Amino acid sequence: MHRYRQPAPPVRNKYFIICIPVYPRSHGQDYNSSSVNTSDLLMTSIPFYEKHAARLAAQYESLNFNEVHASLLDLLPPPGGMVLDVGTGSGRDAAWFAANGYEVVAVDPSDAMLAQALELHPSDRIRWLSDSLPDLVKVPRLNLRFDLILLSAVWMHIPPADRQRSLRKLATLLAPNGRIAISLRLGAPDMERAMHEVSLQELSALAQQFGLRIVRATDSADKLGRVEVPWTNVVLGLPDDGLGALPLLRHLILMDEKASTYKIALLRVIARIADTAAGLARHEAESVVVPLGLVSLFWLRMYKPLIESGLPQMPASRLGTGPGFTTDNFHALRPIAAVELRTGSRFTGDLAWHLHRSLSEISQIIRDMPAKYLRWPSGGNPIFDIVRRRQASTPPELVIDEAFLWSFGDFRVPLEIWQALSHYNVWIEPVLVAEWVRLIEGYSANRQPDVRMLAHRLLAWADPVRDTGFARAAVDRLRAAGKPVYCVWSGARLNGAYDVDHCFPFAAWPCGDAWNLMPAARQINIQKSNRLVTQGALDKASERIVDWWSNAFLDQGDEPTRYFFLEAAQTLPLLVDNPGTTDVIDAMKLHRVRLGRDQGLCDWELVAAAGMQRTAARTK
Repeated sequence: MHRYRQPAPPVRNKYFIICIPVYPRSHGQDYNSSSVNTSDLLMTSIPFYEKHAARLAAQYESLNFNEVHASLLDLLPPPGGMVLDVGTGSGRDAAWFAANGYEVVAVDPSDAMLAQALELHPSDRIRWLSDSLPDLVKVPRLNLRFDLILLSAVWMHIPPADRQRSLRKLATLLAPNGRIAISLRLGAPDMERAMHEVSLQELSALAQQFGLRIVRATDSADKLGRVEVPWTNVVLGLPDDGLGALPLLRHLILMDEKASTYKIALLRVIARIADTAAGLARHEAESVVVPLGLVSLFWLRMYKPLIESGLPQMPASRLGTGPGFTTDNFHALRPIAAVELRTGSRFTGDLAWHLHRSLSEISQIIRDMPAKYLRWPSGGNPIFDIVRRRQASTPPELVIDEAFLWSFGDFRVPLEIWQALSHYNVWIEPVLVAEWVRLIEGYSANRQPDVRMLAHRLLAWADPVRDTGFARAAVDRLRAAGKPVYCVWSGARLNGAYDVDHCFPFAAWPCGDAWNLMPAARQINIQKSNRLVTQGALDKASERIVDWWSNAFLDQGDEPTRYFFLEAAQTLPLLVDNPGTTDVIDAMKLHRVRLGRDQGLCDWELVAAAGMQRTAARTK
């Protein structure tokens, strides 16, 4: 097996800071902006800084590093760490890092500011370059990865349309466990200084697209005492699995060459399987094997709405041929909704035949295209190993079950990649979706309006409202038969309005399986929201949950029962061959621990008013 090894940096313990001063360098540094042309955007036009370099440098130097960056000091990498300082201005911060044991590359688009910085802070630890966001053309050529990237009083100068591209570029330059420190100027933007509105919410949403998480966000006053200019200091971080898998995945997603969306699609398929269908995986010493049919099924489910909506999946020069898997068999599946392509579904007649053939064709495309070209950076060998099996004839009734999915072959995933996808999918999948949307948008070349919004909507894995429909149908059926339905959390009878609650929050883990859908009082569901039920609350509710499962699904005959346990076996860590409801509850408790550990969700348990507690006691 070829394990990924991160290449050693070209210079041992040599680290660089990159600085771009087309803005006030630190909080509170003011200047007369009457000569700024607001049509000259950040990073592309710097006449003001050329003209006033000496005065601006003096202002930048009037504040010291420790005061400006007090909230960052305990998060700095150890001396010798690699630092990219975006916007050094006078070189003040670059000099601080150099004096404290960091090697510095200071980048600035203004020759005059670079000259000031060189004069003020001569150091053999600092190398100066001219470069600018959002492209940072020269920095990637250094072949360095940075432990810290600093943007102090910069973000409000980047036009909103350039922020996604800027943050994407910065994310590709981070080392494992790397961090990006960004200060946000929250006051009204000064249009004379080419400022734009910023917010923590916007930055957080952008960060999620590139697998970044907020490590810290702290408010601070303006260092020059301007009460109308508050600041929020944000530190973004990359998770690190300690095995080298996350840097590899980041490389494959953001930097690997792509001739279509195939590579991103395959990585997202494996990520979704690791996160939501791990029960079907077989573990070996150094790898995890999943059914090739499941990989093909998830591929079909993801691509179907995109293709049917006409969103391009490759450059215009290749659109004449179209994706290789969009054969007559694929197009014959138009009557099937994407959400129906799931474990437990049944198909007959022509639809069954076309589905079987289409999945077989997809498995061949996956083997011959993306799996072949997703390679280890070190040795150039494919990361994933695929063994296809010869297909039998299509049965009269095709059931998507475990045996059917394994009949297509084996898809082998390196263990460290599987573990990273299992534990960090909350960060990885948004990056994959964002990159997929970026590719679609590039291939569209403005031929289709609102392509970004449409692509995001169609790439959503599940619709929580649609997913809960069959649980609501069960409630309606029970009520029509005169049977009571109870809130699983309180035990109170649901006589009027109610909600169908995802036991494990849909926002954190999209799963519409029957075992995860439970009737709940509306106020309790609102109180629970996107928090994670505690072990104690799950224990208390277990009997009511099993009663609900029995009444809604398991007492409806063999087929609903088979479907219920088939879904549970796919998504939960069931360790027995013929599980019962107790096994499902036990597996839910294990999965609850995993979600809490991997995603840091807030705990929830019922805090009921006395009246509700009395009602619950009467109805138990």
